[in-house]
Amino acid sequence: MTASVAMDLQPKIAALRAHPSFPQASRALAIGLTGFYRGGPLLNWLMDDRARVVLSHVVLHSHFARDPADPSSGLTPTRMKELCSEFDLCSPGRATAMLSLMRFAGYLAPDPDADDRRRRPLVATPKLLDLLRPRWRSHFRSGVPVFPDGAVLAERLDDPAFVRAFLAAMFGRYKDGFRLIMYTPGLGLFGDRSAGMMIASTFLAAGAENDTVPPSRPFAISISELSRRFGVSRAHVAKMLRDAAPDGLIMRAGDKGEEITLTPVLAEALSVFYANAFIFFFDSAREAAATLDGDNRNIGERRQRSA
Repeated sequence: MTASVAMDLQPKIAALRAHPSFPQASRALAIGLTGFYRGGPLLNWLMDDRARVVLSHVVLHSHFARDPADPSSGLTPTRMKELCSEFDLCSPGRATAMLSLMRFAGYLAPDPDADDRRRRPLVATPKLLDLLRPRWRSHFRSGVPVFPDGAVLAERLDDPAFVRAFLAAMFGRYKDGFRLIMYTPGLGLFGDRSAGMMIASTFLAAGAENDTVPPSRPFAISISELSRRFGVSRAHVAKMLRDAAPDGLIMRAGDKGEEITLTPVLAEALSVFYANAFIFFFDSAREAAATLDGDNRNIGERRQRSA
């Protein structure tokens, strides 16, 4: 995505945010994504929430994109370190550590068909796709109020060819410069700290049914619950909230500061972030569908001509 193409996303983001059902869709997505979250002290130390999402997509795409005629293709530690650096995900050392953790957890395995063991090629196991597919479905099903094709795209995730094309489309956007936090400097420390986006997403969905999304009225939070839910220490959550107030992201009230009000800066950034995420996933999926449908039409036409 060149700079000019990236700039074109801003009108799409504005149009999506103006849709009357966008608040409902963004709240549903925030609830879904925070419900799927899996973290822990080591994972959080190695790589932030967003980077782990991108890495999982890059790993799967590299697995499926292996070209037997190209020894440098496929899923190798060297390639992953290069891409982690290119996409600003983490250092080469942390990329190596993340791959080791993924192997230990059963998401990756050594390539049993590798001819050159020096490259240490890996393969993604079905367990990794089983982890990600429900999260992708959450994006599409949450988006149905504003994207009528969301249910159809969610169903197509059962098609291996569609999954490969979907991953390729997402990878192409990353290569072209897309980032989930584009246009959202107002996320501040929530965009940088461990579990920060999950905590901010919890805030987005925390309002009463008759409140706005993100909420404009105060809501109560529990530091202990946020700590337990997202695998970070209570001290980490408490410091994040303490720092967010003077940064102009939240206001706190109550005896222990348990009542939170989002400032317009953070509310705006969260809304833009979720609009950007919806556009990224739906545009990638639609590109994948168009590619596959076009290929199928071409095959059908060739068969008709040869009949």
